[in-house]
Amino acid sequence: MGSSRWRLNAQSLRYIFIRIISMLVSLGIVLCSSLALDFTQVTALAQSAPAQSDFTPTAALAQAVPTHPLDALTAEEYVQTRSLLADAGYVNGDSRFPLINLREPTKAEVLAWKPGDAIPRSADVVVKQGKQTYEAVVDLSAATVKSWKEVEEAQPSLLLEEFIGVTELTIRNAEWRAAVQKRGVTDFTQIFCSPLTAGYYGLAEEEGRRILKVPCYDTRGTKNNWFGKPIEGVLTVVDLNNMQVLKVIDTGVIPISPDPASYDQASVKKLRPALNPTVISQPAGSNITFEDSFINWQKWSFHLRFDRRLGSIISLVNYDDDGRSRSILYQGALSEIFVPYMDPAEPWYYRTYMDVGEYGAGLLSTPLAPGIDCPTTAAMFSPVLADDNGNPFTDQNVVCVFERSSGDPIWRHSEILNQTYEGRPQTDLVVRMMSTIGNYDYILDWIFTQSGEINVMVGATGIDAVKGVMAQTMSDPTAIDDTAYGSLIAPGITAPNHDHFFSFRLDLDIDGQANRFVKDVFKTEKLPDNHPRRSLWKTKSVTVPTDSEAKLTVSNGHPSRWRMVSSDVKNHVGNATSYQISPMGSQTNLLLPDDYPSRRAAFANYNLWITPYHPNEIYAAGKYPNQSKGGDGLPEWTSHSRLLLDTDLVAWNTVGFHHTPVSEDWPIMSTTWHGFTLKPVNFFDRNPALDIPNSAHP
Repeated sequence: MGSSRWRLNAQSLRYIFIRIISMLVSLGIVLCSSLALDFTQVTALAQSAPAQSDFTPTAALAQAVPTHPLDALTAEEYVQTRSLLADAGYVNGDSRFPLINLREPTKAEVLAWKPGDAIPRSADVVVKQGKQTYEAVVDLSAATVKSWKEVEEAQPSLLLEEFIGVTELTIRNAEWRAAVQKRGVTDFTQIFCSPLTAGYYGLAEEEGRRILKVPCYDTRGTKNNWFGKPIEGVLTVVDLNNMQVLKVIDTGVIPISPDPASYDQASVKKLRPALNPTVISQPAGSNITFEDSFINWQKWSFHLRFDRRLGSIISLVNYDDDGRSRSILYQGALSEIFVPYMDPAEPWYYRTYMDVGEYGAGLLSTPLAPGIDCPTTAAMFSPVLADDNGNPFTDQNVVCVFERSSGDPIWRHSEILNQTYEGRPQTDLVVRMMSTIGNYDYILDWIFTQSGEINVMVGATGIDAVKGVMAQTMSDPTAIDDTAYGSLIAPGITAPNHDHFFSFRLDLDIDGQANRFVKDVFKTEKLPDNHPRRSLWKTKSVTVPTDSEAKLTVSNGHPSRWRMVSSDVKNHVGNATSYQISPMGSQTNLLLPDDYPSRRAAFANYNLWITPYHPNEIYAAGKYPNQSKGGDGLPEWTSHSRLLLDTDLVAWNTVGFHHTPVSEDWPIMSTTWHGFTLKPVNFFDRNPALDIPNSAHP
């Protein structure tokens, strides 16, 4: 290896290998042992990776020394965390670490902290020790293990070594081999298997076990679509704790599609003429200022950190209103993703994934390609995370920050009467990450505008999860049954219907922590009989008193505007300052409330939940959604009717959409966007974008 022209040292090689394995796992893929990567394959893949930007990456997310209480753990602190647990006798070489994260100081401590003050440092740790799961709190400042406790009946998120292990078990199983041989597969070196979480369905044989269900795919002739040729109707059920195949499920032979469904340029063959370049260019340089983990742009200031489970965490969002720093969002982050499929067949019904809690949005983040995933002007960030053994590694270029001119006006008016025109161009700041979780690629954007809005957008692309069927066209006799729960998108390939629900935790502090939640209900008013008009509408503002009452859906027949309102700050005409939480056509869960997936992901039953702030309420579906029985997280917290009046509040916004696949999704989907807006309502005294200079026509 040392003689390679790459001249890679052990650290570099380890990083490349970890990233390739992570990317394979992020595709829901684990290769069988006969396809283990050798160094030649590693360098070939490294050579084919996208070229990186000439922009020097900003190292704010990979600091050697923390400069703020909310900074992520450093590489040294990951090592210290593991060492302290080992010195205390709690962990050993067999211990695995599904999660090591910063344990944030209290909110009061963070808000009171000033540069020069001591920075308290602690870590929250989840340890898998054999079949047992433990939680630890490690005080890094005091160099002590503050607490250690076992968590009963909890299954933490999956480990990379578990992915590899279940595939080896599957490939070696004689019953499985016989089943796939019936389907014409005899070369097991051309198979990969996908380790899928199994959910919970009250099945006696799965009680108390750590379960994965493992379908496999035929990769013969494929280049990049490893999901295109499913070996349909056969899978293994694996007990991870005992590393045992519990059973092989075989529901009957379906022919494997011969089409590799690749989507590289050579496979597409006939390409349209290339466009002349249309790029974002900043010849005078960036307008963004980076100060350690803080980002300053226009009148916005916020802290950025990266988390193995949640991905990007935006904190301490403030707006400079003519020299007055005003708080808007203490912290915002993705909390959970729920993706249930709608096929009742035995190899499919269990596919109701909780992508954040079961796999990890941060862990499965992927390197961003300048010029495609982000503009070439973007600043790239490479955070430090901990691997399954608790050791630090650098996640290269998984966050980008950039300015974007949309080509749209942020405001304008052309006055016909006196032939005057005033308009201003719109420019936004974007913080972006992408996670490849199974077959899907999710783009997560936090967008800060010059008009005081924060837009949170989720882009979905990647590859439909597909099922092998008999029908080749919709005129075939089996087509009706084969498309009862999905769409025939290619010959012999059906894509089952499914949902995507994203829960975002938004700790809003509108001009401070004393807030209340107000629902402005739009109501039709009938006018008197002697009035020329018959009706109009007006709003009635209702303050929602408890969290058990603050569960709202967009399509409830009563349109309303949802606002987080300051309890004691008003604008210049006496309106209470507030921010509106505005969904963009978001949908909710259609499954029955007593269905097991609905119990596990109850957050998807509503577009919005409001709770009083609690430092331990972070994950919408609970801390351990993997094989959970349901009821954790938001349904549990809101069952106590806690008061919401004039206190610190948290909003939980669900971005949801139903996906009925279409032929245009295949072999790879164009990106579709969904999201929500945090919009100022009487927060400012006038349009905050009024002071933008007209750079085009000064």
